[in-house]
Amino acid sequence: MDEFECEVLIIGAGPAGLTAGIYCARANRNVIILEGKELTALERTKEIQNWPGEIDIKGKKLLKKFRDHALSYSENVRIIKGDVISLMLGMGVNMTSTRTANITSDVTIIATGRGNRKEIIKGESALLGYGVSYCALCDGPLYRDKVVYLYGNDEETLEDALALHQMECITHVITNKSIEELHELVRESTSHPHRHHDHHRRHHHLKDTGIEIFDNMVVIEAVANSEGIIEKIICKSTKTEEEEPESLIEFELSCLFILSHISSNSIFKKAGVDIDDRGNIKVDEEQSTNLKGVFAAGDVTGGLFQVVVATGEGAKAGINASKYLRQLKKK
Repeated sequence: MDEFECEVLIIGAGPAGLTAGIYCARANRNVIILEGKELTALERTKEIQNWPGEIDIKGKKLLKKFRDHALSYSENVRIIKGDVISLMLGMGVNMTSTRTANITSDVTIIATGRGNRKEIIKGESALLGYGVSYCALCDGPLYRDKVVYLYGNDEETLEDALALHQMECITHVITNKSIEELHELVRESTSHPHRHHDHHRRHHHLKDTGIEIFDNMVVIEAVANSEGIIEKIICKSTKTEEEEPESLIEFELSCLFILSHISSNSIFKKAGVDIDDRGNIKVDEEQSTNLKGVFAAGDVTGGLFQVVVATGEGAKAGINASKYLRQLKKK
């Protein structure tokens, strides 16, 4: 794991995050901007016609201008890639972890956009920490000799499956892709019925390990036992051919590692950040959250979902984060 320290950690590299970074850098603060895997809303927008001074500009081009501006403060600003999988906030020093790094900061500004703020799998939020995890490498050792399922569809999922297998977890993979679309880590193996279910499914193995892969399948619900710990998941085949009708399949397990998405809502809620009933982070007029030294800006706070508003909130968060640091450090 890489270890980073900074005065200001900004989670999100969209208009709000980058603007906050510019303001903090101009105040001569040491800033890390954490850029997630998911494209920002601005990057996905073809054209913008309401950014003052630009009658018509491509979303991607405008975002690049913001990014280049932030990176021009090269002594103060670093952009690193990674999705947040755990947070400890408001305890004086904030600790943030991605799959590959731990970041310590005095101040955290959350600017993750609208993203996956709602849980995608029913029951996911309630079971976070009770058999639902976003980090196989962190939590895998807890499940030695136990049945675990990884849910994802990229090379990272397959690498994590191998890591869990190495940790002696009884490892399975569920992917909504077909086996042909997956990475070469998967060898094309024989097809035969899966013994535990009466309908016929292909299942495949990672090279020489015995890790089972269930392809063309989505997880729709994580179900708790009477003690509030995960007991099983309910999945659905995405195959619609006549010979394989759409049906629900259940798997019993000790942990579901979700790599297909991260419900930022669940993560921030678990870290103690107040969230309203629409899934937005609650902030005051200074962009402060309920936690000391934690600010939020842009689409993650709800409101109008306009670039000009996001940058305005990012500026406020940057100014107020710098003010907080001055009071904290008396300089």
